[in-house]
Order: sequence, then structure tokens, then C-alpha cells
Amino acid sequence: MNHFAKIILVLVTFLVSQHAAAQTISASNVQIEWKVENRFRFFRDAETFTAHETAWRQYLQHVDAQNLGEEDEARLIATTSVIGSEHVLNDRYIPFSQHLRTKYDWRGWAATQADNTCWDKKTRSHGACGGVENYLEPTSHRIKAWLRPLQSNKLLNEFNCEWRVNDNPAVTVPCDAQAELDIPYPTTATVSVNVEGEPAISTEVTVKDMLIVGFGDSFASGEGNPDVPVSMSDEARFKTYYPRRAKNDVSGNAQWTDEICHRSLYGHQLRAALQIGIENKKSAVTFLGYACSGAAIEEGILGPQTYVDYKGVSDNNGEVSAKSVSGGSKDNQLYWLMREICREKPDRNGGIWTCPNNSYRRKVDFVLLSIGGNDIGFSSLVGWATLRSGATSRLAKWFGATVSPKQFSENMRDILPGAYVKLARALETAVPIKSPDLGFDASRVVLTAYPDILEDETGNVCRGNTGGEPEHNYAANQSLNFFASWLVVSQDKLNAAHVRLAQLHKRMSELAEDNGWTFAGRAYEGKPFRGHGFCAKNNQRTDDPVEQLILPCRGKADGPTQDCKASLSGKERDWRPYNPAKQNYPYALRQRWVRTFNDAYMMINQKVIDRNGRVSDRASDSVFSETTGAMHPSAEGHAAMADAILLDIRDDIAQHLDGGN
Repeated sequence: MNHFAKIILVLVTFLVSQHAAAQTISASNVQIEWKVENRFRFFRDAETFTAHETAWRQYLQHVDAQNLGEEDEARLIATTSVIGSEHVLNDRYIPFSQHLRTKYDWRGWAATQADNTCWDKKTRSHGACGGVENYLEPTSHRIKAWLRPLQSNKLLNEFNCEWRVNDNPAVTVPCDAQAELDIPYPTTATVSVNVEGEPAISTEVTVKDMLIVGFGDSFASGEGNPDVPVSMSDEARFKTYYPRRAKNDVSGNAQWTDEICHRSLYGHQLRAALQIGIENKKSAVTFLGYACSGAAIEEGILGPQTYVDYKGVSDNNGEVSAKSVSGGSKDNQLYWLMREICREKPDRNGGIWTCPNNSYRRKVDFVLLSIGGNDIGFSSLVGWATLRSGATSRLAKWFGATVSPKQFSENMRDILPGAYVKLARALETAVPIKSPDLGFDASRVVLTAYPDILEDETGNVCRGNTGGEPEHNYAANQSLNFFASWLVVSQDKLNAAHVRLAQLHKRMSELAEDNGWTFAGRAYEGKPFRGHGFCAKNNQRTDDPVEQLILPCRGKADGPTQDCKASLSGKERDWRPYNPAKQNYPYALRQRWVRTFNDAYMMINQKVIDRNGRVSDRASDSVFSETTGAMHPSAEGHAAMADAILLDIRDDIAQHLDGGN
């Protein structure tokens, strides 16, 4: 090489190095970061999802402030993320303080979000976001992308950056801001960024979208927790001293995501799926929830069921009676899934709804399952444990006839195994839960345990009558005082029911293993409800309305836990222990995580509606519809159950997202 050529080479090398040094952004000084904007696609817009993500981050800040060790902090976050977020969203107090909020929505967070979902109430389908096809087969996901400086002195706010997806036109934003980009699905896209006139840096972006299906009964639907609870009046109910609804017509009813199934945004399956989206920034969750209050395996998931709702039917004399609402032949959860996930009209194959030619829109990644209690008489066991001796047959009928502990145990032995086998075969036949190695992957069916709802604040079985004290001295009886004429809690019956819950948990665990399902057993064995059963109370806040177990009544009484009585003088009395119109906080944090009969009256207060759309109080009284939702988890309880489920499946989710298809 001659001397002149060497000079040219040195000059070119110098100019190139100077250009590289002058480049504003490069792989050496910044890194491209990104996350999916709306990672829970059941919510119609990203703002609704962001509210929950923000609540979780606020809870993480609270955990960080505890100055725990690394392992202890990780353990706390893993076990309490959903309920921690719930506390941020629904606490009457400024979260993690003793200061009441100046602005508090007594209706709960779901009241403002219930109409912001992809569930279409009219068609009872996931079609409110551009149709079921668009919901199940998205063509793109919106992400937020930004630059993370690798050098502390790197200034980005002085420049504009051009972002591109593949060869699409650029989106220009300040280099220190986030860019919103649409990533085609299910393919991989190249995302690049540069300052105008300079070379770009890039990264490959692939969004994983998980389809999670929820099947089950009232413990999964969110029964007891309407999206919008009823408003109560400060007027006394006719002929009693108890409160009445603010609107005693159809417009005053509690509101649900799905009205007939009493499915709400508070259900633990939805909350678990939502948390999966929150925790996995580069993925999205598509959720199909079908859980329905009153459902069993044969009558609910595989075939039509009788719902918890009633309709008013008039006789020839104009008298209105209550009739249970029943579904048609296609009114079951498996059919509801098939009609949405199948491109063709579902067909029956051996009595099971299936998808002809396996023409599925997409495969299912996980099925969350809560079922079995109604098959063997769970509510009837509650009836046995609480109905007074000599209660009328119509009361027993409200519980579906009582079931003794002995019969309950026999049902576990004789009914539950066959019912689970039938469900397992139906899922394998109809639901496309596939993996490359196994074909149908039964381990992605996640059966959730029922929680222990019978413990007091000390973690012991709720105390009931033993014959030595007045009934109203027991917290368990205070929680159903409005119905004390036909309900009472006795210690021996409660103890017997408690033993059966432990047996049910063991039986469900064994049967889940037999069918190859994953058993989310921590909802029981992890004891998340310890100290939070239906009779639990916070003795440090005895004057707080949310900790009151007795129902508000207008009148006087001989003791603080007794029912109101008429005033002989006729004097108008004040409400005790709180004003039902101004101090009813259905979703405020409280010690008990189980809805009592009194709680159900104060927040659901379901009425029977006649064919003209009018409330029939007589028909409502005849079927005790005002108590619908009693003995089910509260919003806090569902959040705790969601945390328990995630402890059992979080590793499986991570493995699935890392490539285990």
C-alpha cells in the first residue's frame, strides 16, 4: 500500500469513528424496552387495565417500605399481590394508613368498570369489543416502547426519535417518551428506533397471548359481590324495623356482569387471570369466563341448570309466586365456550357439545375450574347446620333440602368421582388444551379448592350455641339476626360441617390427581381464610360499621347485639348500629371475608320481578331471595383465593410463556 493510500485509509477510519461517536443513540448507550399496553383483553381499554396495574405497583411500594429481606419480600409479594391490590382499590382508608379518604366510592371499584369490558350482556357473549372473532383472533397488540439509557449522563429529552414496526411509517415522539406501536399477531416484528438522519437500533418483538377459560359455580362467578350493589334507604321496611332498598323496583337491583349467573368482576378466576396479565409485561391474557352461580357438573357445565334467579308468575287471581329460572338445552358452560371458540356451529357428540372438524379459532392454554360443591349438596349442608329444628319444608327447599354430614360424606364417595370423570372426558373431547408432546394436556385444567369459611378471628371454628348463653351473644348468630326466627348456629353442627370441609378438600385433591388435573389446593390448605370466616370481627374497630355483624334496625334493644323492639311510647328511634343509607360500605376492608346472611341483605337484596317488571315483595319473601349470596367469599376473599391459585400455577405460566407450548 503506497503512502497516499495509507493517508486515505486513516482519514476514512477517523471520519467513521467520529460519526459513530456522534451518533445520538446506539446499542452501546441505550436499550429498547417494551410492554403490552392492555394485558388483560377482557377490559375494553387500556385505562381500565392500567388502574389495576397501578394499584399493584402501589402495593409493591408499600411492601418495599417494610425493609424485608430479599427472600421474605419475594414470598410476601407472591402470596399477597391480588389482595394487596384489592386493598389499594377498595380501602376506605388511604392505603396502609389510618386516615379515611375524603373521596370514597362506597360501591367499590367494579362499579365504574363494569361497562368497560368485552362482555355483551344482551347476547351473553364476549362480543362487545368488535365481535367474538376479533376478541379471540386478534390481528395485533398495542405495545408501549421506550429507551432505557445505559449511561447515567445520556440526555434524551433534547431529541425526537423515529420508531418503526418492520417497514411501516415512522412514529415520532421525544426520545425520553414512550411510543405506542401496533405489533402484528401472532408473528414476530422488528421494532427499530433512531434519531432522524442517524442509523437505527432494533429488537425483535413477539407478543404471546394466552387464552384462559373459567368454568365453575358460585365460588368462581363472584356470587355475593355484584359489580354494583344495591343502595339502602334510611326508611324502615314495612311492618319491621329493618331498612328497605332505596329503589324498591327493578331499577334498584344489584348489577352483575352476567345477570342470570351472578358473575362479577370480583370472581377469583377473573382476578387470577388479570394478575397473570399484570405480572407478565410482554404477554396478554384473553379471558373467557363462564362460571355461573348454582352450577354443578351435569347441570351447569355439561347440561342446563336451574339458576339462583326467580321470576314472578301470576295465577288466575293475580297472585304472584316465585318460579326458578331454568336454562334451555344449549344453556350450559361447555356450549357457551364452543359457540365462541368454534368457527362452525357446535354439534353434540355422545351428549357432549363439540366443535365439528376441530375448526377452533385457537387453542386454550389453561382452564380454571371450581366445581363439585353443588353436586354433593354443599349448600344443603349449610342448611342442615343452620336451620332451626322444626323449620318448615319451604325453608329446607330454599337450601335445596338439607343434607346431613353423613350423607354429605357419602355423596363425596358415591357421586363426586363419577362426576369428575365425566367432566374430564368431556373436556378432553371438546376443549383444545394441547401441547406438542402430550396432545391433550390435562395438567392445564386447574381445579381450585374451596376455602374454609367457618373460622373466627382467632382461627378457631366459629362459636355457636351450646345451651349456656343467649343466642345473640354469639357472633355467628349475630351475623344472621334478621333471619333468627328460622336460622341459628349451634356448636355441634358447625363442628361437624367443619370436619366435612376438610374431607372434601382431601377428596378433591385425590380426584384431581386421578384425572391428571392440577389441584390449586392452597385456597384451603394454605389457610388464607384463617381468621376471616363468616363470624370473624376486628375487636379493635368495634364501632366501625363494616365490622358490625348485626343488621341495622330502627328502634331500641336491651343489649348492643340484640334485635330492635317496638317503643311503647311510639317515639321515633334512631338507626342502630349504623345508618343504612349513609354508612353501608359493601366493599370496604373488614375482618370477615365471607358474606353473611345480613351482608347479602344489605348489598344484594335480590327481589322477584313479575312479568310487568314490578317487584313482588310477597314472592321475594317466599323464597328468601334477599339472602342470595350468603356464605360466599367477599371481594377480599376472592382476591385471597386468586393469590392462592397463582402460587400453584405461577411456575407453569412462566414455563408456558418461555416457550413450553
